[in-house]
Amino acid sequence: MATTKIWAVKDNLERTVNYAANPKKTVDSDLKKAIHYAGDEAKTESRCYVTGVNCNVDSAFEEMNAVQERFGKTGGNVAYHAYQSFKTGEITPELCHEIGVELAKKMWGNEYQVLVATHLNTGTLHNHFVVCSTNMWTGKKLEAKYEVYYKLRDMSDRVCKEHGLSVIVPGRDKGKSYIEHQAEQNGTSYKAKLKAAIDRLIPVSSS
Repeated sequence: MATTKIWAVKDNLERTVNYAANPKKTVDSDLKKAIHYAGDEAKTESRCYVTGVNCNVDSAFEEMNAVQERFGKTGGNVAYHAYQSFKTGEITPELCHEIGVELAKKMWGNEYQVLVATHLNTGTLHNHFVVCSTNMWTGKKLEAKYEVYYKLRDMSDRVCKEHGLSVIVPGRDKGKSYIEHQAEQNGTSYKAKLKAAIDRLIPVSSS
């Protein structure tokens, strides 16, 4: 079972210009910070868990930025940051990364540049995706609205099923968010704990 989320990475022209004019400045643009965070070796523990889709790992920012400059799309939402988090103990790092790359290719195909990084530094294995918002061939901006969020979730479920992993069942888990369901599966849901406590006390309650 995997939970997913996607959100916009914003930037502004002034910050980008200031960064370009001063190479010694330590504050990166939002796009580069997102790429650095996703590809941080301290989090991935190994470069083998970082893959570029339609771009090279070591030059992902430069390649994404070049596409944006070519089409004049360096402002607004410069990228989208998404994640895919798996149930604790259900998956290996290798399979986690394999599924992440597969999901990225199915979601964004040959149209967008994506950096996929699998993080191993927490108890829960998860993938990060940094998606350049500019189409490599047409320059059209990617708009991650609600339908994109649901497409990401549905595609993630489909890929997980193909690999024999569990997914959230719509009928059985109706009314629960992905985060709630994951917490319940991991035994950390306060709602589940509260329900269990109430169920234990009802038989001995006088009113």
